[in-house]
Amino acid sequence: MTPLPTISMMTNTIKHFIAQFRGAEDCFSNGMCYWFAEILYHRFRCWAPRIVYADIDNHFGCEIDGIVYDVTGDVTDKYDWEDWKLFQLKDELHTQRIIRDCILKMEVNDYDV
Repeated sequence: MTPLPTISMMTNTIKHFIAQFRGAEDCFSNGMCYWFAEILYHRFRCWAPRIVYADIDNHFGCEIDGIVYDVTGDVTDKYDWEDWKLFQLKDELHTQRIIRDCILKMEVNDYDV
């Protein structure tokens, strides 16, 4: 039986993975943060991650074992995080705008599709 990873092993593995995105920080910090959170979510799915959202800052991250990461690393204390799934239940119209403008990046012409 394979032993469970320690927190320091998990953290090092996550930091090593994030380091592979050096040079892409500008992209994933300015408008594509949701997609980086998705990358982390799928890559570390075995550690029960969750996508989190900071409403005031309009920023997404991925929480893994109580630590929130974005393309810059540990941002746990940098923002006021909420579980994205729970946030979506609070305000349907606001959620639709976030999905349209921040996640799908729809152009004005796309709104009619």
